[in-house]
Amino acid sequence: MKLSTILAGADVSIPSDQAIDRAAALAAQHGAKLILVHAVANDQLGQDESDNDVVQKLGEVSAAMAAEVTKRLRARLDQLRAQGIDAELASVTGAPGEVVAQLARDHAAELIVVGTHGHTGISRFLLGSVATAILRHAPCDVLVTRGNVTNAPFKKPLVAVDFSAASKRALRHTAAIAEAGAPIEIVHAWELPAGSWGASFFGVDRFPWSQIRDAVVESAKKKGDKLVAESANLGHPVHVELVQGAPTPVITHAAERGGHDLIALGTHGHGGFRKLLLGSVAEGVIRHAPCSVLVAHGEHAGDTNKFRKI
Repeated sequence: MKLSTILAGADVSIPSDQAIDRAAALAAQHGAKLILVHAVANDQLGQDESDNDVVQKLGEVSAAMAAEVTKRLRARLDQLRAQGIDAELASVTGAPGEVVAQLARDHAAELIVVGTHGHTGISRFLLGSVATAILRHAPCDVLVTRGNVTNAPFKKPLVAVDFSAASKRALRHTAAIAEAGAPIEIVHAWELPAGSWGASFFGVDRFPWSQIRDAVVESAKKKGDKLVAESANLGHPVHVELVQGAPTPVITHAAERGGHDLIALGTHGHGGFRKLLLGSVAEGVIRHAPCSVLVAHGEHAGDTNKFRKI
């Protein structure tokens, strides 16, 4: 995957600076255009118009803040251009999540980069309207930066797969933003089928528990071997690890244990977009990940009408 246009959420917070650093490094790596997006919410929305003094003061504060933010972002823009990066600044009034997603669509961007621990706090950012809107409606991949962000390409990526087309897409997109030749670790969290408890009911003589487990592991191993073979042209050595357990803890623990600097996972997996993105897996991974997270969107990204119902 060759990146031609990258969007980065921009304000004056440290996480935003880190996101811009990462986006700038990727833009330089791919020769891509970088658009800094500063979404300005209407602070007076819903304010009782009878409180004229309050409205006036809010307006004064908002105007002063907007001027200072614009000044700093323009200075950052000059720095990026001085580095030879084709960059521009887009300041738009509206809900941040919707603004970022729409601009990505308008500019046919392949990647949106955002930071965590912004002014609204991590819990609101990750699970509130901003991140939910970006992740749900984005027409492209979303990279959530976290940890010790550097300008260097990702050196130790970890890709979580369920062997769906979406997770294979996440693998390909990870290869595009990782350091050339960097090994890619793949983790697959496997669990016994929901109905396997029935084996205990009938007894081990009729349905040996080990046979069910062995069948699940063997199936996963075959899929893993096939994925390794299919990845021969990625330019990265690939290794698959099968781990029993629920996906979220398996993925985050693997990232911690291996000292990985990126976790990648896809949407439109076997559980459907809504479950993967807003349910326990992606939500838990983004919240607890010790590093940056790449959410690779699928063919119907941004069009919620096409999401498979669950």
